[in-house]
Amino acid sequence: MTDARPQVSVVVPARDAGGHLPDALGSLARQGIAPTDLEVVVVDDGSTDDTLEVLEEASTRMPGLRWVHHRTARGVSAARNRGVKESRGRWVTFLDPDDWFYPGHLAHMLAAGDALDVDFLVCDQVQAYGEERRRVRAPEVRRHVGLDPRTGILPTTRSTMVNYVQVSSRFLSRRVVDDGLAVFDEDLPTAEDREWAWRLLLGTRRYAVVDAPGYVYRRQVANSLTDIGDVRQLGFVTAYDGVLDRLRQDATLARYEPKVLRDTIAVLHHHTKRRQAYPDDVWAQLVDRSQGLVDRFDPAVRAEQRAAMDARRAHDLRKQGVHV
Repeated sequence: MTDARPQVSVVVPARDAGGHLPDALGSLARQGIAPTDLEVVVVDDGSTDDTLEVLEEASTRMPGLRWVHHRTARGVSAARNRGVKESRGRWVTFLDPDDWFYPGHLAHMLAAGDALDVDFLVCDQVQAYGEERRRVRAPEVRRHVGLDPRTGILPTTRSTMVNYVQVSSRFLSRRVVDDGLAVFDEDLPTAEDREWAWRLLLGTRRYAVVDAPGYVYRRQVANSLTDIGDVRQLGFVTAYDGVLDRLRQDATLARYEPKVLRDTIAVLHHHTKRRQAYPDDVWAQLVDRSQGLVDRFDPAVRAEQRAAMDARRAHDLRKQGVHV
């Protein structure tokens, strides 16, 4: 019997995405994969614009396109999770509706995934600022070879694969989906990608970083969650609280705790640079919650991070009342 599964499923969470969605869908028609082998699952998350009309028009040209509709918006994590649940492909990846893949990207990822026998692949990204393009390389020099995912967490002192959290850079095998590792935490309003990056590296057996045409991440998009200044930004504290809980369930994972603390400090310091974007009450919550997370770490781990912290970061955190 012939396996009727598509080779690749692309999950697209979309809310009021009518303006950019045609570009994203158009890029999927240039992937070097037969139409019968490419499934595109769009989850319309309570859109009030012409997103559904765009999908109906695109379906006349894309036989593998289908969509589901949330009557009310449930958030990007719920939309991604619904798309993964609906997907049938041997490999699953994600594409936000304001981004796109370069031609041939998915064909390249499919060939690499099958050749390397991995649970998932990671590729570089290209950031688009208007007409300008900047390639951002995944922080792993070993390419096109199977790796133990946990080697992508350390060292504590520099950016590693656990900090490379771009969701669309991941290309997941059906094993990852079946093991429940392609699910995002719907309780996190932000930083769901940070929590997921940890869970993916801790929960899989083998992955690879590959050179590929890449996906393009459109920066400076209006109403981006990365630019908001409200309580949703506290999501990173909840995310790292959860990661710390996960590490403490297994004594062999204790060596990763300093990395969680360093990343917490790094994200918090980023927010201090945007202090003026936050109302005073929200900022007070952010500082209080962050301090509570820092206080969970062993004093020796905190002392080590204090000693390694550059003077500017230490000054900025103390100024805001955070004591590592």
